Amino acid sequence: MLAMNSRDKSNYKNSTQLDIRGKMCPLTFVYTKLTLEVLTKGDILEVYLDFPAALKNIPESCKRQNLAELLEIKEIHSDKPEWIMILRKI
Repeated sequence: MLAMNSRDKSNYKNSTQLDIRGKMCPLTFVYTKLTLEVLTKGDILEVYLDFPAALKNIPESCKRQNLAELLEIKEIHSDKPEWIMILRKI
């Protein structure tokens, strides 16, 4: 699980991408939190995930811990359910 900067794949300029597909809660939030902690206020984190419960748990935990705000969730159309969650570090 590596976060990496990508300017060409994203709609968000200079966003960091975190791929946690295959991970389940609570690890989904643990990886998200660790990545957010190294970002600067206002930075964008794009989280690629495939665990449906994380769609609710990650934004709630980020809000509760004052880490990030949810900007949007995009569904990836593939052979299995996948999403990109866009968070802004607070």
